[in-house]
Amino acid sequence: MKANVLCIPLLVSIALNLVQANVPDNERPRGVAPSRAKLYTPDSTGNWKCLDGSKTISSKSINDDFCDCPDGSDEPGTSACGNTYFYCENIGHLPAYIRTSRLNDGVCDPECCDGTDEFDGLTHCPNVCQEVGTEARKERERVRKIEKEGSKIKSKYIAYGKGAKKRLREQLQNLKTKTAQIEEKTAKAQAVLDELNAKRQEYLESSKAEREAARKIQLEPFIQQQKQMLAKAIEIKSKFRSTLDDLKENYNKNYHDLAVKATITGFDEYLEELKQEEADAAAQESKEADQDLTAIKLLTLAQTQTYDVKKEIGRMFQLIKSMKEGYNTEYNDEAVLKAIKVLDDFAPSWKDDQNEFVDEDDIEVPEEVIETPQLADSGKGVFDSIYGSIRKAAKSVGIGFLFKEPKSELEQAQETHRKTSDEQKKLKDEIAGVERKLETDYGKDEAFAQLVDQCFEYKEAEYTYSLCLFGEAHQKSNSDISLGKFSSWVGDNHDTQMYTGGLRCWNGPERSVKVTMSCGAVNEIVAVSEPSKCEYLLKFRTPAACRIISDSEVPEDPNVIPEAIMPGTVPEGAEKKKHDEL
Repeated sequence: MKANVLCIPLLVSIALNLVQANVPDNERPRGVAPSRAKLYTPDSTGNWKCLDGSKTISSKSINDDFCDCPDGSDEPGTSACGNTYFYCENIGHLPAYIRTSRLNDGVCDPECCDGTDEFDGLTHCPNVCQEVGTEARKERERVRKIEKEGSKIKSKYIAYGKGAKKRLREQLQNLKTKTAQIEEKTAKAQAVLDELNAKRQEYLESSKAEREAARKIQLEPFIQQQKQMLAKAIEIKSKFRSTLDDLKENYNKNYHDLAVKATITGFDEYLEELKQEEADAAAQESKEADQDLTAIKLLTLAQTQTYDVKKEIGRMFQLIKSMKEGYNTEYNDEAVLKAIKVLDDFAPSWKDDQNEFVDEDDIEVPEEVIETPQLADSGKGVFDSIYGSIRKAAKSVGIGFLFKEPKSELEQAQETHRKTSDEQKKLKDEIAGVERKLETDYGKDEAFAQLVDQCFEYKEAEYTYSLCLFGEAHQKSNSDISLGKFSSWVGDNHDTQMYTGGLRCWNGPERSVKVTMSCGAVNEIVAVSEPSKCEYLLKFRTPAACRIISDSEVPEDPNVIPEAIMPGTVPEGAEKKKHDEL
C-alpha cells in the first residue's frame, strides 16, 4: 500500500518538533515555537520569569490576554501586548512568525496558512498549508535546478576568466617585448633621419647660390609673363587715368549734372589716396632696389604690383560706370560721352566683380620649382635618367601611374621613421588597453570576464534599454540617449554595478544606472525602472551571480521543513544567506 505523499511533510514536521523540544504540545503555550517551548517552563513554585528577566509572574498569567511583561513575552498567543511575535506552525508548509497585533483582527494573514492567527472563531480561515506547501516545494525545486544549472555555467565562466587574465598577462609581456624592439628601430631610424637632415641642410647652405641660379633660370619665363601682364594692366590704368583727367578738365560745369559731379569728387578722393600709396610704393621700391632680390621675390613683386594696378583700374571703372548709370542723357556733354565710350569699349574684357581681365588667368608655378629647383647637374645615375625618360613617355600616353617616381634617400628615411613611430604608438595604445583590462575587477574568480562588452536589450513601453556589461548603457527611442559608462562595483559582493556620466537631463543630473545582479541560468535584463529622476535601476540575471554548488554538496530535502527564525534573533550556528528571486 502506497503512503500518501502529502502526509510526509506532516509526519516530518511532527517528528522534528518532538525532537526539538521536550515539552508536550498540550503544555506549550499558544504562539510559541517548539524550539522555544523550554523558555516557558515554570519553576517549582509555578512561577515564570519574563524573557527579559525584568519580572516574575505566575505561569498562569501566560496568554491570559493581559500584558504583564515589559517585553510582551508573556503574551505570545494573544494581541494583548502587540510588540512580540506569534508562531504559525503551518504544518505542510513553512512555519512563520507574525506580529501578535495581527491576531484575531478579522484578516486571514497569508503567513499563517493554517489559519491559527484567527483562533477566536469569529473569522474562518481555512488551512491551505498543504496546497501552498506543494506549490512552494515546486518553486524551490525550480529555483534549485536554475541555481544548479547557473552554477555549472559559472564554473565555465570562471575557467574562461582565469584563462583570459593569464592570456592578457602573456599578451602584455609580448607587447612590451615588441615595444622595446620597435623603440630600438625608431631610435635608429631617427639617427639616420637626423644625419640625412644635417647633410641636406649642409648641402642647402653650400649650394645656395647655385640653387638660386637654377631657380632663376626656371622662374624666368614666369617672371617675364607676369611682367607682361603688369605692363598690360599699367597701360589700361593709364587709359582710365587720362580719361578721368580729361573728364575733370572738360566736362560742362554749367549742366550741374549730379552724377558727373559725384564721379569727379570720387576721382579727386582717389587721387588724394593715391599720393600716399605711391609714396609708400616708392619707398618700398627704393628699399628693394638696394637688395639682391631672389627670383621668387621678383615674381612675387610683379604679382603684387599687378594686383595693385588692377585694383586701381577697378576703382576708376566703377567711377565711370556709376556716372553712366546716373548722368542726364539730354545734356550731350562731349567729355562725358567720351568717357562712357572708353568704358563701353573696355567693359567686355573686364570682370567687374573680380577686378580681373576676362582672357587672363593667374600664373601657376609648379611647387617643385619653388621648393627644390633642378640643378643643371643633379648627380643622377644612368638608370635614373633612363627611368625618368621612360616615366615621362608613359605619362604622355596616359599610363604614368604605372611608373612611380623613385624616392630619395631622405624620403625613404622619413617613411621608415614614420612607420616605426606609428607602430610604436599603436603598441602603446594596445598596452594601455590590455593593462586597463587587467586592472578591471571582473568579480570573484573573474566570473564576469566572459560577459565583457556583451550587450543585452529590454523593451519597456516605447523605449528599448541596452546594457553592454563593463561598457555603456543606452535608452533608445527616436534618439539614442547615453545612460552612462561603467564606473565601478558597489560593495564587495559583486552583485551591483554603477554606470555614470550619461547625458544630462533637462534641468537635472547626469543620467546614471544601477545594475543589480541575481542568479539565473541565462543572461538577461528582467526589469527596468526609474526610482529617481534620471537614475535608472536595471535588474539583471546571470549565471555569474550564482553560487558554486559542489558535487559533494547534499541538496536540500524539499520534505524537510526548517523552523522559522523569530525576528530579532539568530539561531546559534546559523548563517545568513542571500536568496535570489528567480
